[in-house]
Amino acid sequence: MTKTISTDLARVSFANDGKPPTPIRPHLFAATLNQQLQTKLDPTQVLEMFRDAVTEAVPGVGVHFDGSVEGFVFSVGANGPHVANYNLDVDGQRMGSIEFGCEKRLSAKDLATIEDLLSALAYPLRNALTHFEALRAAQTDPLTGLFNKLAMTRLLERELALTRRSGQALAMLVIDLDHFKDINDAFGHIVGDRVLQTVADRLREVTRASDYLFRYGGEEFVILLCDGDQAAAMKAAKRVQQTIRECRLGDGEGGLIRVTASIGLTQQCDTDSPLSLFKRADLAMYRAKRAGRDQVRASPYT
Repeated sequence: MTKTISTDLARVSFANDGKPPTPIRPHLFAATLNQQLQTKLDPTQVLEMFRDAVTEAVPGVGVHFDGSVEGFVFSVGANGPHVANYNLDVDGQRMGSIEFGCEKRLSAKDLATIEDLLSALAYPLRNALTHFEALRAAQTDPLTGLFNKLAMTRLLERELALTRRSGQALAMLVIDLDHFKDINDAFGHIVGDRVLQTVADRLREVTRASDYLFRYGGEEFVILLCDGDQAAAMKAAKRVQQTIRECRLGDGEGGLIRVTASIGLTQQCDTDSPLSLFKRADLAMYRAKRAGRDQVRASPYT
């Protein structure tokens, strides 16, 4: 059975069976938790703090949240045979659903405790999810839906730190579409935008889930290849090159637009900053341009 937790702390409404509201008596624990949750704007941190409070009150419970915000799911703890499901609403707006799983049957007291704590979660989680959406929008290119330059800088700092600790390889591809200005000049910016969107879609298809894909700006894209050595990175670059060659778009006049790209490749070294890593890959891309375009050039580490 699924319940809906509203922002009115005095009631829990049943979503399925139409039973009357069940009264909730907020406890000091829930009030204190609400104050603590309001100090966080990261939805993962909010839910981790909430999970800790739930497991302290009802040991052995796992928590899974499936939010209305695309790209955010939280799951931690056991998924036992006994579950309780709730829909979370704030001011009439659905935030998502949350499930509690446990190996033992949840008693009426357990459920009352969970519902009490859920009443403390609603507004802090709503605020954190709103913040999450705003950050994602600021780091997303509106034309292609890819990460943008701001997101690349932030992610690079994190990934470089991780590779220094783990010793795993990190490589970067800088991809620049050849003669893109000519496409805009000949067919207009609407067709040029379609080319960029099509290339972005094709790049998504050949990028692994563990890698990152960005639109750096203009007709330039960047792929960050995680856990790949020089040979694997070159293989990936050749695959990207071929994928872009296979893009064919109508020009609106009965012809086809052929798209190619110049690609620069480099690998991370221990002293790299986000800027130095990008600069090497970018210089390698310009070498590919000068060598005749539609090719891959690799840069040494320094």
